[in-house]
Amino acid sequence: MPTLASYDAIPYESIPITETHVDGLAAIGRLFGVPTADPHHCRVLELGCAEGGNLIPMAFYLPESRFVGIDLSARQIEAGRMLIGELGLGNVQLLHRDVMDGADDLGQFDYIIAHGLYSWVPEPVRARILAICRRNLAAGGIAYVSWNALPGWHTRAVMRDMLLHHVRREDTPRARLERAYHFLETYGEGLTAEAGDLAAILAAEVDYLRRAPPSYLYHEYLVETNVPMLFTDFVELAAHQGLQYVADVDLHTLLPHTLGRAGKAAVAGITDRIERIQAMDFLRARRFHRSLLTHAMTPVRAEPDMEALHRLAFHADLASDEEIDLASTAHQAFVTPTGARYAVQHPLAKAALMWLASVYPASVGWDALYTAAAGLVATHGDAGMAREEDAYARELLDLTAWGAVHLAYSPAALDCAPTSQPRAHALALAQLRQGSDCVASIRHTAVHLDEPGARLLGLLDGQRELDALVEAMRESVPEADADTLRRGCEQLLWTFARNGLLVS
Repeated sequence: MPTLASYDAIPYESIPITETHVDGLAAIGRLFGVPTADPHHCRVLELGCAEGGNLIPMAFYLPESRFVGIDLSARQIEAGRMLIGELGLGNVQLLHRDVMDGADDLGQFDYIIAHGLYSWVPEPVRARILAICRRNLAAGGIAYVSWNALPGWHTRAVMRDMLLHHVRREDTPRARLERAYHFLETYGEGLTAEAGDLAAILAAEVDYLRRAPPSYLYHEYLVETNVPMLFTDFVELAAHQGLQYVADVDLHTLLPHTLGRAGKAAVAGITDRIERIQAMDFLRARRFHRSLLTHAMTPVRAEPDMEALHRLAFHADLASDEEIDLASTAHQAFVTPTGARYAVQHPLAKAALMWLASVYPASVGWDALYTAAAGLVATHGDAGMAREEDAYARELLDLTAWGAVHLAYSPAALDCAPTSQPRAHALALAQLRQGSDCVASIRHTAVHLDEPGARLLGLLDGQRELDALVEAMRESVPEADADTLRRGCEQLLWTFARNGLLVS
């Protein structure tokens, strides 16, 4: 089987996919009226789980929930099982199985995840994926399905067509990948100079693919099957299987007011929600969807429920280099660790982000967050603005829709500060022993480590204080002076703590 051989030869990078975490899926479902299950006590099925890099961290951090993953690659399933065995996890199992064999024997699940699978398999397999979502999804359940979207993917198809032609005479996955890189190096600058109206698009594609993981280049551009589709077609196919669309993880793509003036005017007269989202896809030339589905008979709200928002919790990893002005609505920039920038206007929203940043990775409920923000604004800003809860609610929803703030099902007080003798938890240490340069945070992000970071994390056995750790790190960074090395170790320890990698 060519597809299976390619995944064995070039395994897809198996890391946490933040958008698939059941805490966020549960919260978004609630926001749209779906009575989702508590993610701390639920059952989760992942189709196409690879080595379990997405599923196993969830099982580690959510010990009272149960997880099952299936994948066609025996090699990747075995690698995942080895990690499960090393961790001694009894709440997760990986099964070597073809999706076409179904999952009737596995029972019902509150959440089903199919990331990076649907668009990349033939039509009968796509139908079976949706059938499993219908047959195995519990009442009030949420199925996450990611897929390539039109019209935006047409631009990437130009590059895919060129690459497929360039590698057409190669038989093995590795040889095809090598030829693809040859094309990027040989033709990259020429495309920028000669491709006319497409030059800017193709230059951006070449630059991105040169930096992307090889597995992404191969499985997105060089595989036999990659079928993008229109949003309305995807919704119709789901409906044929007894499923209905709930929302997308990227909430801003559903809200017309996140468009510019001309975009808002273009969709203003469209009352049908599905047609409006399709029109917004056209306006944005959208390439990718992370769609949530549920049973057709489940009541689903067309718009976010503000009352439901008040029953959820929030977390955010943000910082600002500016002095925060809590007395005016002047825009101020908050930045994520990945460099994404968000302009925040209302003093209550600014104060809320300050508070969330100070307690991260904890999630804070609506009432507690508003109380903290109002207290900061009343003390350090404008007491009148501290009472403007409606304006604050609208901006907080927008910040959530754009991904600056993340939703959680319930508040969680997570004390992750480093102790005097810090110790990395079992998952992080096991991932290091596997040779990975990426470990999974408590918020299901992929924490990529450089050599000093991996070295220090591996030293955190709970037996060494800071002085001993600094001394042990000297051989890794011999050029650093004592003060610089100590500050570097302290900064790394706080980074590990902020990502929940340490035993509290």
